[in-house]
Amino acid sequence: MNPTEELGRRFWGRAWISSLEARGNGNETRLQRGRSDARRGAVHELTLNSGHIAARVVGAHGEIFALDIAVRPLAQSEWEQVADAVAGKAVHLAALLDGELHAGVVDDALAVEVQLLPQMSELRPDCTCDEWNEPCRHAAAACFVVAEEVDRDPFALFLLRGMAREEFISLVRTRRAAAAGTVIAPQRQEAPAGVLAQDAWRGHQLNDPLLAPPEIVHTRRLTHASHGPGRYSPWDAQIPAQHKVSTERVDALALDAVERAWSMIVDAQPSGLDSSATADLARRATLAGSVLAIAELADYAGVTPQRLTAWARAWDMAGDDGVAVIADSDSWSTDQQLLAEGRQRLVEMGHSQRSIALNYHSLRMSEGLLLVIGPDQRWYRLAGSGLRQDMRLEEPPSEDIRDLIEEPT
Repeated sequence: MNPTEELGRRFWGRAWISSLEARGNGNETRLQRGRSDARRGAVHELTLNSGHIAARVVGAHGEIFALDIAVRPLAQSEWEQVADAVAGKAVHLAALLDGELHAGVVDDALAVEVQLLPQMSELRPDCTCDEWNEPCRHAAAACFVVAEEVDRDPFALFLLRGMAREEFISLVRTRRAAAAGTVIAPQRQEAPAGVLAQDAWRGHQLNDPLLAPPEIVHTRRLTHASHGPGRYSPWDAQIPAQHKVSTERVDALALDAVERAWSMIVDAQPSGLDSSATADLARRATLAGSVLAIAELADYAGVTPQRLTAWARAWDMAGDDGVAVIADSDSWSTDQQLLAEGRQRLVEMGHSQRSIALNYHSLRMSEGLLLVIGPDQRWYRLAGSGLRQDMRLEEPPSEDIRDLIEEPT
């Protein structure tokens, strides 16, 4: 989560937070600390079940605390009152039967004296930290992150209060039919169809197109795929120093694998499993986010930060082929006809033929400026001393060499 990103940006998330912050009871300081922890991404492995929240929370000094929060479920009589109130509002009922939850349902419940949104006094946190005040900052952090989940799926609020979406919809139908004096047959809920992953992928390679998913009964629409693959928990294993295993580095690799899998599923991106080690290192360097992080990654890889930065820039502009071009001159085409045709196009632009040296695998226009044909048959403009470790990609590649060179003045 972005530290500057506001929690509970839509109605249901805001309503959840407002309810927890109501009637202070001296919790303001801990709630504020919890909000800060939630924003910095301290809450991991958040799980919501009927009347229950579970999570692992990273403390201020890197400790990992296990957290359980019991949420008071509503009584059956209260659910029946809410169901009657919703059934009496045509707009709210129509939204519910379409699988949506109208914001006015909160007021429907209040009209029959049922508080759907829990207050802090209705939560019973149990955390492995040594804070004696309730809620501790870790429980508060989890509660703020729940706001995101409630924003994502408002029926998560109903689940925490003890009733799943399908149960409530069924209850509303039953109460509405009873009020009308009719009887409805109970609907049989089929189990979702599925297939074992090993069976689905048998006979296929990892880079084959994704297979069509099996037909799922009662499919639920995904409307918030941009939220990413979810939260993860740091690996808190105690590794003896002599084994020289960094849990932080293992965490980074695991998170990277999860995010790449998410991109494959949601954005239909390639797996990248056929990338070279150099290209994959460059890709990770583009995600490092700072000069310091790139320097640390370069140290682990045994290359200079300057070289890794050049690889990352090339990957950002041209992917794996861009990295190959600046890291390995053997990837350059030696097709003399194509090179000669490229020089001729530059001459037609007005450049002197004598200013363009035709080498066996490149065109050199001036000291340190090379034009080469990469493995994808596109032209690349490189600059540097000519040594592989000093080469850098100056422009995104192009199929037309003239896109890379300005006309002479």
